[in-house]
Amino acid sequence: MRPARCVAFIGVVTVFALQLTTPSAVATGCGPTIDEQTFASAKKLRALNATVAGFGVRATGSPNHNRLISWLEREADRLPGVSVRSESSAITRWQPGPGFLLSGGAVPVAGAIPYSAPGLRSGELVHLPAGTPITPENAHNKVVLRAFPALDRGYLAEPLLDQDMVDAGKAGAAGVVIAFPFPHEQVKGYWDPHLGTHYRVPGVFVGSDAALKLTPGTHTTIGVLAARIPAVTRSLVATLPGLSSERIVLDANTDGVGWVQENGTVALLALAEHFARQPLRCRPRTIEFVFATGHLHRPAEGSEFKARALDAEYDSGSVAFAFVLEHLGTREFLPTNGSLQPTGLAEFSGWFAGSPVLAASAQTALTAREVDRTFVLPGSDLPVPGRVPPQCSFGGIGTHFHSHLIPTMAMISGPWTLWAPAFGAQAVDHERMRRQVLAAGDAITALAPVPRTEIAGPYLAQRQQRAAGAPTCSHDLPPEWAPRR
Repeated sequence: MRPARCVAFIGVVTVFALQLTTPSAVATGCGPTIDEQTFASAKKLRALNATVAGFGVRATGSPNHNRLISWLEREADRLPGVSVRSESSAITRWQPGPGFLLSGGAVPVAGAIPYSAPGLRSGELVHLPAGTPITPENAHNKVVLRAFPALDRGYLAEPLLDQDMVDAGKAGAAGVVIAFPFPHEQVKGYWDPHLGTHYRVPGVFVGSDAALKLTPGTHTTIGVLAARIPAVTRSLVATLPGLSSERIVLDANTDGVGWVQENGTVALLALAEHFARQPLRCRPRTIEFVFATGHLHRPAEGSEFKARALDAEYDSGSVAFAFVLEHLGTREFLPTNGSLQPTGLAEFSGWFAGSPVLAASAQTALTAREVDRTFVLPGSDLPVPGRVPPQCSFGGIGTHFHSHLIPTMAMISGPWTLWAPAFGAQAVDHERMRRQVLAAGDAITALAPVPRTEIAGPYLAQRQQRAAGAPTCSHDLPPEWAPRR
């Protein structure tokens, strides 16, 4: 038997055997998987994705974001049996506006670096190559020109971009210009870092064509038209009762840009509609659908706040597992001759799972729904012996739940189009997205009657080890404000 099929077979047997341990697993008329004929079509998912993207840039707490949250609230509230509540957080929001760059003439700006300082500043343009720290000695009162980091995928650049913006503020720089190796039209509106830390200097992105207009030594004026405004943002929690009050928690963030970040909300709506249509006897557990705020303003990360709450109550037996869905149906785009071009393949994705039973259900569902280029993984970082859990990261907001030792699965991809909204609908294959969401629904259905101790596996011992003093993952959130100097 081929290894992949062997794993899938073992997964089927494992989950089936566990289902036999509880009477609710064989409720009359309840299918073991989602009925594909009645589930939302690819056309329906595309229409929902278009609606989400149609709100424009959903910066945390912005009018666009608030309108999206209200729409999601109405969509969830209309489902039979579903009740919706809000959980609010106060923030200082950053309302994006255009960037400005004048360096020997006007230079087209692809967008302002998120959370960079509003205002207009001037200084000599200085190019600092990759690996050269930004310091007061080389950057004070100057506009720093940097190349976008040369990495396999754009999202990997976030720590470097953040460090440059923080260091530029400490150095007293006039501003920061990040030059992409891709043309202006492909990087318009690029949104990263997404930490939500307010920086002390203005910063802008430029495309490769605009970067040709920049000459170090030239007197340069940089500006960002944006606003910093006190605001309140909210997460939605939509609850669908089951036979037991013990919960399955599904999570996606609501703030985002474009068609990719964050279309997990579309998956949650489709799954909520499916499970709400089922008779109560087919829902062994209550399902919570969390539409979380704050992923683009991470000091108010709603998924982290939810994970903390679940952690505090998990030992009482009120939670079965969490499942996070992000960046679904993505197509692979790779650098080719100075631009990003589609390869015709799906973007690689991960389905992270923190216990053997969760991993088996994931593999079984992926195989059944023929979802390719997806790997079932225990984490995205290197394991640390003695830490609980040994691997902290699930690649995205699933990290918050897993690192709090809530049994967790998370489906995520990281394409170049993640923070580049200019690619629009072509960034997403909605037939693939549908297969992914069906697989997610199949896994939820299979796990719904399985005893929570079986689902948890190693998490239970890890929670005991943490209580006894074992080191665990950091749960610190980024600061609201970058340091001054």
